[in-house]
Amino acid sequence: MNNSRRLFLLLPMLFSAGALLAQNHPNFTGTWKLNVAKSEAGSAGISELVVEVDHKDPAFKYVVRGIAGGQRFEETETFTTDGKASRDSHGVNVEASWDGADLVAVGTADDRSMVYLARLTLSSDGKTITRVFTQKDDPEKRHEIYEKQ
Repeated sequence: MNNSRRLFLLLPMLFSAGALLAQNHPNFTGTWKLNVAKSEAGSAGISELVVEVDHKDPAFKYVVRGIAGGQRFEETETFTTDGKASRDSHGVNVEASWDGADLVAVGTADDRSMVYLARLTLSSDGKTITRVFTQKDDPEKRHEIYEKQ
């Protein structure tokens, strides 16, 4: 069998293997609402939060709308899940990458000191996201439960 024929037969297997590997990471796309009663949001004062996620790995974009401390707010953030650095709307450097099926985002200041650490885990049924969040100025870990809408 000549080399070009071998390559032709091997290409579909390589593309299939790549597709299987890409499927190991969950897709967080959807509209998610914070379940305040099931969450430990620390001192953030959040009374309502809805997050719209558009996740096309490695691109991850979200719009969050909510009420914290009696004030309405809205933020839009975009980053990648492949460990490439980006800067969020607050000027924090963000690097997000996969730790197994969990998405871990680390926010650092320009001097590389930690500003926050966030870990997102999608439930096996795809209906719940658990977000564990630690912030530099608030050592208390926040455990937030988001339910798919």
